[in-house]
Amino acid sequence: MVSKRRVLVAIGIAGLGTATWWWVRRPPVIEVEVARASVGPLRVSIEETGTTRVRAHTDVNAPVSGRWVPATVKEGDLVSTGTRLGTLYPVPLDASAREQATARVGSAGASIAEAESRRAAARTALDEARRTQGRVVALGAAGAVAPEEIERARDAVSLRESDVHAADERLRVARYDLAVARAALAGATGAASGLTLSAPMSGTILAIAEAHERVVPSGTRLLEIGDPRDVEVLVPLLTADALRVREGASVLLTFGAAASTLEADGRDTVVGRVVRIEPSAYTRMSALGVEEQRVNVIVSVPATAVHVGDRFRADVRITVREVARALRVPASALTRHDETWTIWVVSNGRVDRRPVQLGERGTDQVDVRDGLQAGDTVVLFPGDRLRANARIRVARTTALPP
Repeated sequence: MVSKRRVLVAIGIAGLGTATWWWVRRPPVIEVEVARASVGPLRVSIEETGTTRVRAHTDVNAPVSGRWVPATVKEGDLVSTGTRLGTLYPVPLDASAREQATARVGSAGASIAEAESRRAAARTALDEARRTQGRVVALGAAGAVAPEEIERARDAVSLRESDVHAADERLRVARYDLAVARAALAGATGAASGLTLSAPMSGTILAIAEAHERVVPSGTRLLEIGDPRDVEVLVPLLTADALRVREGASVLLTFGAAASTLEADGRDTVVGRVVRIEPSAYTRMSALGVEEQRVNVIVSVPATAVHVGDRFRADVRITVREVARALRVPASALTRHDETWTIWVVSNGRVDRRPVQLGERGTDQVDVRDGLQAGDTVVLFPGDRLRANARIRVARTTALPP
């Protein structure tokens, strides 16, 4: 007869074995990164890479064929209007070349008329912008308009002032071109005396195309002069994205490093405005060899911005819409399940999958219209390891910006 003690020992051994089996076979605890859903502003934006370019700049070209002897100027040198850039010793003109030189004189004269017209239009636009600013400031003092409208009006005045400055420089360059064309026509007779080329505008020498003495044909680009303090950013947007952008939209510009790195301390990051969307698109090959239709969007850079030059890289984030109060979660919390957007929600150390309905989608965050509540803890980068009711351990909590 089996003793009672042996029965209890057998039961204990069986229970211990069962507990050991359960402990070994139970699902492991999964470490996850989480964030809390919160209510706050959501900015919908488009990210792209742009390139700076100097607004007021001009090329100095050889007006006639001849031997070019450059002066001792270097890239980066500051020059004023009339600074000697070099001497061009023209070759004798034949009848055809003389006719071309005469035509250049006529063309330069027409360019002056066009530049004067543009300057007048720019000054008229500046006067209108100043009147608008006065009205908006007065309404702002009465509380009738938002502070953003006052800021836009001030930005518009600053932009129109830059347009007037650029128009003045274009007129100065046109007059210089006319003087050079007349001198080339009058002096290109094979005489030993050369034609002195001087700076048509004040600024910085951006590039020297012909740094050594040599014979150059008519029209050869010799130097480029511009004002690097007055730059804009050219952004090649996909046409589908450009349709969402409006003139005057706020733009976050980052120079010198990734935007995600600089947003924390603000270095090399400034706020600009979309000033123009060019009317004609063009075809460009992507890195994958796919033809893309793109259009240039021009963004103004504040005059007090970080020091950048011509053709610098800029990381651009263009705001297309802002939601004042949205239930926000990081976009990395979203997963697709049965053609539905879902989010893994943490409760009492376990997770559950919830279907959600989305509103606006920003670059890093999304607006959840249904399926979540403020304060819910959601899993970021869930992956394929999560299962319903799985046990989790929070390894890191990411805070959303206010």
